[in-house]
Amino acid sequence: MVEVTLGSDGIAVISVNDPDHPLNILSAAAIEALSEKLDDLTDMVGPPPLGLIITSGKSDNFIVGIDIKELSSIENEAAYAEGSRNLQAVFGKIAAFPFPTVAAINGTCMGGGMEIALNCTFRVITDHPNTTLALPEVKLGLLPGATGSQLLPRLIGIQAALEMLLTGKKIYPARALKMGLADEIATPATLMEASRALILKGQSGRRRKGPGQWLLDGPLRALVFARAKKQVMKTTGGLHPAPLAIVELVKKTAGVGLEKGLTHEARSFGALGVTAEHQALTHLFFAGSGNRAQVAGEPAVVHQMGIVGAGLMGSGIARAALESGITVRQKDISWEALARASQSVHRHFSGKVRKKIMHQREATAHLGRYSSTTDYSGFAHGQVNLEAAFEDIEIKRQLVAELEMVMPDSAVIASNTSSLSIEAIAAEARHPERIIGMHFFSPVEKMPLLEVITSPATNADTLATAVALGRRMGKTVLLVKDSPGFYVNRVLTPYLSETFKLLQEGAAIEQVDAAARALGFPIGPCALLDEVGLDIIGKVMESMTTFLGERLELDNVVGRLTDDGRLGRKNGRGFYNYSGGRRGAADEAIYTLLGAAQRKKIPHEEALQRLHYALLNEAAHALEEGVIDDPTSGDMGAVYGCGYPPHLGGPFWTMDQLGIGEVAETLGRLAQRHGPRFTPAHALTALGQSGETYFPQKR
Repeated sequence: MVEVTLGSDGIAVISVNDPDHPLNILSAAAIEALSEKLDDLTDMVGPPPLGLIITSGKSDNFIVGIDIKELSSIENEAAYAEGSRNLQAVFGKIAAFPFPTVAAINGTCMGGGMEIALNCTFRVITDHPNTTLALPEVKLGLLPGATGSQLLPRLIGIQAALEMLLTGKKIYPARALKMGLADEIATPATLMEASRALILKGQSGRRRKGPGQWLLDGPLRALVFARAKKQVMKTTGGLHPAPLAIVELVKKTAGVGLEKGLTHEARSFGALGVTAEHQALTHLFFAGSGNRAQVAGEPAVVHQMGIVGAGLMGSGIARAALESGITVRQKDISWEALARASQSVHRHFSGKVRKKIMHQREATAHLGRYSSTTDYSGFAHGQVNLEAAFEDIEIKRQLVAELEMVMPDSAVIASNTSSLSIEAIAAEARHPERIIGMHFFSPVEKMPLLEVITSPATNADTLATAVALGRRMGKTVLLVKDSPGFYVNRVLTPYLSETFKLLQEGAAIEQVDAAARALGFPIGPCALLDEVGLDIIGKVMESMTTFLGERLELDNVVGRLTDDGRLGRKNGRGFYNYSGGRRGAADEAIYTLLGAAQRKKIPHEEALQRLHYALLNEAAHALEEGVIDDPTSGDMGAVYGCGYPPHLGGPFWTMDQLGIGEVAETLGRLAQRHGPRFTPAHALTALGQSGETYFPQKR
């Protein structure tokens, strides 16, 4: 897996290549092998090499980080800290060499791979679109524990380093060069040549100084950290320990010696390793990365996709399909709508070129695969044709009939419905076996989830094609039963219904939203209703009312709002008023429409609990009824689709941590006070009585 060669030019090359995995992951065995090869170079007989290049034997990734499975098996704080110190020692061998070292990076470089690169004298990266650099440990509730938190600020400065450490965002080649994270950019073909040239030019082993100054003066340094902490509190509400720990660690070690800084890094890494946040986020990591369940059937290779509808969703799906290399033919009855869709496609790719995330030639190629029409010309060539029309069963049935007239029998028809039955949509189709639901979430570019829904008639090849297409478009695929609301809207509906109940009882709009944000939701439910659109929510609620019965208990409150001309952000009127695209103050006139003109203070904890437990209970109902296959899928769907707080791990993980028996008892008390909508799901009562949990518990 780790090989070292010494060239005739006197330059050693260490190549990392895991033959059993598509990605280079640093397992304990790989780290030991790397350590041994570094020792071999130190102990070699004769003159030392002129330099060392560390590279990957793979064509699309450098090293993507530490083996998370092995990391998750560590049981206590001391062991986490010891693991950090061991990695620091191994990677530190690179920095200790008396000759220049170069990390030759093509493709993804993150986590432990990035820390290896930071220990090198220089970093040469390629201009390939897949080349990105990142330290994403914060997304697992950790911080870089193998020199990264200390070497990054020394290289690029405190401010730029904090941005990378606190967000875990990918840095693309042009920006990496500008900020001093990379020293040169080469093509994939000239990567090794450029790396050798750096060494053969006789470069000294001194590190390049970053542009941001590691040692800022006192007042300026204090200002940088104060702003960073303020931003963390704004975005996380203080609910996530890792970002705060990162700010404190970099602040504490600014200006101290490297060895002392590494000691602090190991301690902080150890402390974070045993937090509930890290355990929950690790659970979600495995839920997402393990989302590769095999489905029966043979997927079609999708070269072309037709999209009916040029609204917000249709345009977003078109952009995502184009970026995955698929030719897109988009149809709408309005040339005006198609013009807006075309503009959005051009803005999307020109923005990526402007930010130097994508080459102009690549953007031009994507745009060359896009066309639009007001008829069905060209749709016969699509292996998958998707309708993204208004949420109306008759409209969708009509579109299915029209598509069947122009498509070959082998092609798939997908419906981007958010709540309508796929069986009902396909009820009048000639070939119901090729009809499937593909529910994307808005904005398509940012939301990672895709619900794939089959009817009893959907065949295996159709399912396999939809799943493969979703994954190709970069989505995490959730397979769900054809049931009202599917999974995401199913669990959101009681949560949103409880929002209306709280408002009708006298709670203020701002109070309800603050309660949800205090739990960790990125946006409150009233603001969410405005963002989605009250007209769309009305359709979802309408389809869910009969199905959920007493768990919904709505009295056409959404209809009263839309009848008053309130659609949300899209027309500037909803729970909040909007001006120039910005959300303003809550509109108090809405209380009269809801039948609750008199306001009263509802305790914050009560509002938070009612919102939360309405969602938890519905998730349990959905699993019990087979809407999802397992609790892991339910957690993944809630976090990626509903915005459920990731640091809580998902609703099923949360219920395990709270204690399922305690959750059932709390729901029982809520049912006594507020009505049968809180009656606990049968599965919760049964699990609580048996002492079982949704997931195996660590002993």
